Amino acid sequence: MKSQLALVIFVLTIIVGCRQKEQDPGYKNTSLSFEERVIDLVSRMTLEEKVAQLNSIVPAIERLDIPHFEYHNEALHGISEAPGGVLARATSFPQAIGMGSTWNPDLVREITTAISDEIQAYRNLGKMDPSIWSPNINMLRDPRWGRNDEAYSEDPYLMSRIAVAYVSGIQGDHPKYLKSVAAPKHFVANNSEYNRHDGNSEVAERWLREYYFPAYKACFQEAGAFSTMCAYNRVNGIPACASEWLLTKVLRDEWGFDGYVVSDCGAIVDIFENHHYVETAEEASAIAVKAGCELNCGPVYEAALLNACKQGLISEEDITVAVERLFLARFKLGLMADPEEFPYANITEEVIESDAHQKLALRAAHEAIILLKNEKSALPLSTDLNSIAVIGPNANKCQLGSYSGIPSRKISVLQGIQEKVGDKVKVYHEKGCNITFKEKINFSPEEWIEPEEGKDEVTQEQIYATSVQEIEFKMLYDEYLDNIKESDEVLISRAVELAKKVDQVVLVMGTNRFVSNEEADAEDLKWPGNQSVLIKKIYEANPNLVLVTVKGYQIELNWENEHIPAIVEAWYAGQEQGHAIADVLFGDYNPAGRLPVTYYKSADDLPHIGDYDITKGRTYWFLDKEPLYPFGYGLSYTTFEYENLALNTKEISKAKDMEIIISLDITNTGSVDGDEVVQLYVRDIESSVIQPKKELRGFERVRIAAGETKTVSLRLSNKDFNYWNENMDNFDIEVGEFEIQVGASSRDIKLQSTLRVTD
Repeated sequence: MKSQLALVIFVLTIIVGCRQKEQDPGYKNTSLSFEERVIDLVSRMTLEEKVAQLNSIVPAIERLDIPHFEYHNEALHGISEAPGGVLARATSFPQAIGMGSTWNPDLVREITTAISDEIQAYRNLGKMDPSIWSPNINMLRDPRWGRNDEAYSEDPYLMSRIAVAYVSGIQGDHPKYLKSVAAPKHFVANNSEYNRHDGNSEVAERWLREYYFPAYKACFQEAGAFSTMCAYNRVNGIPACASEWLLTKVLRDEWGFDGYVVSDCGAIVDIFENHHYVETAEEASAIAVKAGCELNCGPVYEAALLNACKQGLISEEDITVAVERLFLARFKLGLMADPEEFPYANITEEVIESDAHQKLALRAAHEAIILLKNEKSALPLSTDLNSIAVIGPNANKCQLGSYSGIPSRKISVLQGIQEKVGDKVKVYHEKGCNITFKEKINFSPEEWIEPEEGKDEVTQEQIYATSVQEIEFKMLYDEYLDNIKESDEVLISRAVELAKKVDQVVLVMGTNRFVSNEEADAEDLKWPGNQSVLIKKIYEANPNLVLVTVKGYQIELNWENEHIPAIVEAWYAGQEQGHAIADVLFGDYNPAGRLPVTYYKSADDLPHIGDYDITKGRTYWFLDKEPLYPFGYGLSYTTFEYENLALNTKEISKAKDMEIIISLDITNTGSVDGDEVVQLYVRDIESSVIQPKKELRGFERVRIAAGETKTVSLRLSNKDFNYWNENMDNFDIEVGEFEIQVGASSRDIKLQSTLRVTD
């Protein structure tokens, strides 16, 4: 009897469930595809509701059970901001240029998997929406660019490999759901801040295709990036966010992109106010949406699209398509998902700044550090020293760079050295000088906060309040106050006297966000402030000197390279930079970072920053002058020997795609275990059109024990010999000979061979 009753209840439950399913609107029916659910949902919205969904902060639609959503989150090298304007407590990894210096895409994917875990933890706490406006993959063609620290490389191949790894880690690998949405930015040719809102990037289509596009294309086609941010600038006269050629023909029709495009913040205003491409906000909104920019960071769409509809500038159908693309992303992110099915629902806040993530931050900082010079084995340092002076404006700071959150743990170089040597060595510290001159800072609290009612000035209490603007301001304002405490004359004098008294000096110099940042390019490539004066005076006082640079771009190091025995490049190496740098200085980690950019001898070796034609001496592709340090360069505490280069074929046909396997043996001939970054370049020996001097087409970071030999295999295909043939309006390969080069940098080629391409 009981079993019969149970059966009846079971059948009734199924019937009721089925009837309930029939009554549910289609967009709540989890048996339908996301596309079907999206179409059903958007069909139920009014035009006003649709328009409201096209802004980066969107309201809830309560009658449809659609929650509030914010697209505006940043996670360039760790979460930096969450909705509601809260700077996030999160693990801070090396800044992007440091990630590029690792030449290790697998590591970068581990990093962004950790970042996306922390994003999900915040999401599951109801504090963050998983839409990330990263990575920045604008090419590092000019170190004066104010955002040079935010991207990975000057080379499109290296940029592509790191960017694909970033996006893969952020978005996850679930076949149905996205962990977060990544938005590679700023599409495209956006590398100068001085003309941020009205600039025009003149670029031949060939160099768009070969240099500025590849990292974006790889992100969409290989990693499935579901968003991108269009740039402020015009590209060949057309605002990027209003370019149908960029956002529809190339992005969607050619590359198969099926996500959504978001404008850079204020870029739609630029279309009519700064570019003067159209006259009104209505025209700008209509042209941007129709071109393929679905989401507006800013209020213009909300204010103007309804009027644009009434004026006949855009149809409701155009708006519907844009809204559907946005909701497809939100369904992929788990909107109305079955909690038992959604794979990321159980990630808890324990992952935020977990021990595992902090260890990963240390490993990443280790792998990012580059040894630029080590004359007469000045490094590693001995712990048998009696005394060390750690001097410099970045010695007792943990500079994280732009788009950084607030990690609970930040290790300066001074702290890292103190912990490393313990009581064995006396460690002294002097700041030495300020990074910037007081008069150059031009910094006022009133730029950020309005004084309280009835008061003439911003109070300290206001400055140290807890909103996002004021927290950010506090960090900047504290640095400003620190910069004006004592004059450089006094600071330099004290540092010189200290240097005379110690066995060893570690100079920690560099930049901060006052020098170069979003909205402000660097004035030149010289040391900001009086740092050059300090370096020379300290060297004169004590030549037992190691220079560590903590900075966001390539400073001119000609004098330093000539005189200082050892130079270490750390960039902004994240929250564990002090520990990582100390490990390198004292030999507990053998550095193997490699330059993802060219170190120029002078800014005079470069064209104007606003000139986007890379054939005019930009990057290792076209640089005619001798660099200080070439692209791909970096030293080690051990030595490597390259032998036995072999190609599985010496001839390919342009008509038939083939795989070329390049193999070689590498032996660690020194006494220390270490990593080597094997780099593969292709050079067109003779061409009817201008070609780069060589192009990176493969690399591998490989760990080799002292005395060990490893065989490394790298692969090429026909596309690695391509160039954009403007007469054919397509990629093509010229028949002829190509040189296959393998080496330790773009200038240090160890082995080479030739390969012939036939018809």
